[in-house]
Amino acid sequence: MNGDLVLDTSVVIAALRGVPGIEVRLDKADRLWLPLIALGELELGVELASKPAVQRAALDSFLPAVSLLALTAATARDYARLRGALQRAGTPIPENDLWIAALAAEHGWPAATRDAHFARVPGLTVLDWR
Repeated sequence: MNGDLVLDTSVVIAALRGVPGIEVRLDKADRLWLPLIALGELELGVELASKPAVQRAALDSFLPAVSLLALTAATARDYARLRGALQRAGTPIPENDLWIAALAAEHGWPAATRDAHFARVPGLTVLDWR
């Protein structure tokens, strides 16, 4: 996979846990983007961890490899368009994942995930890394 890649929280967690094959896939991207929404979910994981210092060290060692991706007005429009389509189809996905999908859609970049529900997002290029 060459080019830019938007990371879902599930992929980062898999990378931090050393799931085989994840690091190789990440290394193939030209640039890794971590949505601020995903960072918030990862920070919550540190907050709730039984060993927060270990989780903090793992997350802090991962962060230099990514660029943070913030929401924009265009993201909000894509979010509304995608949520509307999913709601009309009766196939909603978790709210934070919808924002992550909207960021990927806004930039035209694929989203790497281990969550099957991303495949329901219309027009989104999804890399299923399960």
